[in-house]
Amino acid sequence: MYLRKLLPVLCLTLAAGLTQAATRTITFIELNDLHAHLLPHKDLVSDGHGGTVVATRGGLTRIATAVKAIRADNPNNILMNIGDTTHGGVEALFSMGNAVMGPLNSLGIDVGVAGNWDFYYTPGVTRARYGRFDTSFGGVIQVPIPGMDEMVGIIQPNFPNLGANLSDFTDFFPILPDFMPATWTTTVAGAKIGFIGLTSDIVADMHPLLATGFNFAQGEAEHLDIVQRYADRLRSNGAHLVVVMSELGIHKTKRLADLVKPGSVDMFFAAHTHEALYTPITSDSGALVVEAGNDGYLGRMDVVVDVRKRRRGTTVKVKSKNWSLIELDDSVADDPDMLALVNEARAPYLGDNVFLEAPPFVMQTLTRSIDTVIGHADSLVDRKDSLESTFNNGWADLLRQTTGTELAMTPGFRMGATIAATGSVYEDGAVADGAITIEDAYRFFPMAYSIATAQVTGKRMREVIEETLTKAYSPDVFKQRGGWNYGYAGLDISVDLAAPDGQRIQSMRYSDSGVAVADSDLISITGCRRTPIETGAFLCSYEGFTNIEPVIGGGPGPFDQLPIQAVELFQQALAANLFNGSRVSFTDTSHTPRWPDTEFIQPLDGAGAPTGANGGAEDCGMFAFLCGGSGGFGGGGFFGF
Repeated sequence: MYLRKLLPVLCLTLAAGLTQAATRTITFIELNDLHAHLLPHKDLVSDGHGGTVVATRGGLTRIATAVKAIRADNPNNILMNIGDTTHGGVEALFSMGNAVMGPLNSLGIDVGVAGNWDFYYTPGVTRARYGRFDTSFGGVIQVPIPGMDEMVGIIQPNFPNLGANLSDFTDFFPILPDFMPATWTTTVAGAKIGFIGLTSDIVADMHPLLATGFNFAQGEAEHLDIVQRYADRLRSNGAHLVVVMSELGIHKTKRLADLVKPGSVDMFFAAHTHEALYTPITSDSGALVVEAGNDGYLGRMDVVVDVRKRRRGTTVKVKSKNWSLIELDDSVADDPDMLALVNEARAPYLGDNVFLEAPPFVMQTLTRSIDTVIGHADSLVDRKDSLESTFNNGWADLLRQTTGTELAMTPGFRMGATIAATGSVYEDGAVADGAITIEDAYRFFPMAYSIATAQVTGKRMREVIEETLTKAYSPDVFKQRGGWNYGYAGLDISVDLAAPDGQRIQSMRYSDSGVAVADSDLISITGCRRTPIETGAFLCSYEGFTNIEPVIGGGPGPFDQLPIQAVELFQQALAANLFNGSRVSFTDTSHTPRWPDTEFIQPLDGAGAPTGANGGAEDCGMFAFLCGGSGGFGGGGFFGF
């Protein structure tokens, strides 16, 4: 009898401590690898039938429209900006990224991760943009720039940027917050969400001076420890969902997702490698891995959760995760508010009275409107192929023609303009005129490097090419340092991409004669130098070259007697030559699938059999400012300015 009377009381007590579960959807929006694209631009995309077509994609004006539409559809959302943002075009280069930051800050981004190119404008600018000089976000920080009389204002992002795998020398001071925090936590629709940010691990490879005073984690073991440690910490602090934002590229990111403890991370959002995934990857740990291409897309991850509030706290159960890749094609209109900001940012670069001086370390002056046509393309110009891009081939050919050397080489990048050949048809049916503008030129060369000639032995040339192939295709993915091969002219190279690292080259012959390259050959070659910070025996960041001579005749204004910058030589060469990159230097006997025959620009797990040697050489670490640079040049001062 007593228990019968007590039962209603117990039921009421339980009901007071338990509420009905609410099913909600949280939308994660991924924007990655903007590369300073303010407006829609041409891009090479799949035509859906195994081929490709040049189409108009992306730009902040379309991104803003798509973001507003997603937010209108679901107010429970988080917008992430991952990867290279403030670098990639002429407006960014001449303003040190400021031209991008104003429009970008209007998007309402919640959290981000800086990419390797966001470190390009010197460590001083990096610290001003992402550092702790101001406790508020979105401010303007005044910094000194070598060679400039006045301080320069650097616009900060108005959202936090994370870097769990990065430490700064000022992190030694306990009274200061971390330079780039490892994690960030927010609550959306009743669910507590913890974010871990991983920035690039290749900044020191670009040049040691860019890493002055920074320490970047290296290798699989160190990154796995970082992710697992912070994921466990976020879970113990009550996070219902844990998300990793990774600028390491999808190959390294997928590897980490396979190795973390099951259930510790829910999703990995990758950037850096520009892989456009329409279908998410389910890793060995159960976490989903995605990447949203570049600015031509937005990624949308809808996570359906049951949120149940109890007296002792809230529980969240994930019911489903649904990924979609949104193409920012011609069906997406420009957002008028964003377009007004973009037009304001671009105004100094257009018209009859253009005169802009880049920072002194860039050694360039802009005196013509960036829509000026400087040449035409005889074939498709693009950087999409990870082994051999049409741009690299055409540019390397122009280098040989200009300097008269036996060989030429040029670094590989995945960023750049896409130019359709004269007479070809765009996705929308329009006919291309093949025009290349100054703006396109700066898309191909959004950095300062000059041109030089040198000599190299056949043996050293083989070693350099093997190393570039390892950095692009190693199955031990943490050996990959970018993911795109260099371009070469004057050589016909047979490779087996599925062979072990360092053993991919089967034969190398001179294109002009068909004669095999001997180890003892002394070969003339044209390449690049990172003037003025690269000295010694380096060409295109590789050591072992001799008799290095700069090509003189730099750009307009005060730099006409200095080593010529690549972007200036490109414009001069186009005035006398049609650009054609249709030839082939590499033959892959293994027929390793590459885009567009496969979804991935690079093989997801590399090419060949892994050895398990997935570590990484440490950089100069916290005391990089004391280390010699790649050209034997010391650090840039204690604060890296």
